[in-house]
Amino acid sequence: MTQSGARSEADHDDPTAPATNPAAAHAAGLVIGHLFAHGEAGRTELATASGLGRSAASALLHRMLERGVLVEDDAAERARGGRLSLAVADRLLLTAGIVGDDAVATLTELDGTEVARYEEPALVEDDERPGPAAALDALAQVVERTIAQAARDERGIATLAVAIQGAVAGSPELAVLDDALGLEPIDVVSALRARSARLADIEPELAAPPTLISTPTADAVAEAARRSAAVLLHLTGDTQVAAGIAIGGMAYRGAHGLAGTFGHLPVVPDGVRCACGQRGCLTTVASPGPILERAELREFEVQYGRRAALEELATRIAAAEDRARWAWLDAALWIGRALQVVVPTIDPDVVSVGGWWAPLAGDIEAAFRDNRPALGGGALDAVPRIVPAATAGFAAATAQARERLRASLVAAAA
Repeated sequence: MTQSGARSEADHDDPTAPATNPAAAHAAGLVIGHLFAHGEAGRTELATASGLGRSAASALLHRMLERGVLVEDDAAERARGGRLSLAVADRLLLTAGIVGDDAVATLTELDGTEVARYEEPALVEDDERPGPAAALDALAQVVERTIAQAARDERGIATLAVAIQGAVAGSPELAVLDDALGLEPIDVVSALRARSARLADIEPELAAPPTLISTPTADAVAEAARRSAAVLLHLTGDTQVAAGIAIGGMAYRGAHGLAGTFGHLPVVPDGVRCACGQRGCLTTVASPGPILERAELREFEVQYGRRAALEELATRIAAAEDRARWAWLDAALWIGRALQVVVPTIDPDVVSVGGWWAPLAGDIEAAFRDNRPALGGGALDAVPRIVPAATAGFAAATAQARERLRASLVAAAA
């Protein structure tokens, strides 16, 4: 099934847009979800999974076969009650993104099992932080390698998801306020297409169009499901200061995709000028660069990379090393102040803290509770709960890519 077959052009702005017939979409979603988990099934099994009566289920499965969402085994088997599977059942999900110092790309089965992973350093000369061109070059290399691996295994690609730390805005989707890819809006998929001949070759055959996924937002959705939270705010500081919001179990991006741009809240009065042009953004005092600088770990970062430097910083904080502890508590102060602005605005019942910040969530909570108006000394004083997150961003992005593919198939089926 090609992109055009999977979804109408009008739906491309929202990969999870509901199908026209809600009841049919719900039943089709149950069938597709069952096949994502089990690979193939007989008609009776799928009728049960759909929740429909016998005749309605038969009509639904017939329609899904006609539209190319499902396929049936050969005629000989069909005579004995053939089994059905998704047309994309043998395809793989490709997820790529910048993780720490590296560009990473993975191939996963539809059930979420990872089958291949490629990594490529995303540093530029002299061990400086990655620039947009260097990051895109490295991303293109790992995308090329994963597509080549799939071809060697005689497997197709169902869809490509690019995980970013910044926000996703506009149509076509653009990455914005991403430290690795640049603060200005950038069409990441077009940039990768221009750098990867293999991506350009396979793109017309994808079952769903390539998409960008904000990793903090994917984390927020995963954490909200895990904690049954109606409104959840997720914070992270691994690659940059970022946040994601989930409301009612769904990603909340705001009217323009900028709802989670937590790092660019101007919280420090008369602070230093941020790369975004504002003064005193949270990122200028709480992102990895300034914290490592204050902890006197900049040379360590240059020699061993940012991921290793943050691990060393966490070790020193746990050991109560003065310089590291001071550097972190200064950042935690400003993270807490930023939460004092955001929490009354969106009123989350849970704030989850991810990445290397997670074990230090107590320091963020202490900074948040300090200088906060009293709420009567009752239960409201503990609102919201601030907890360490259990999610890993890249895996959450892959899970969201899987859900977007499922939604695309549902739209085609119903």
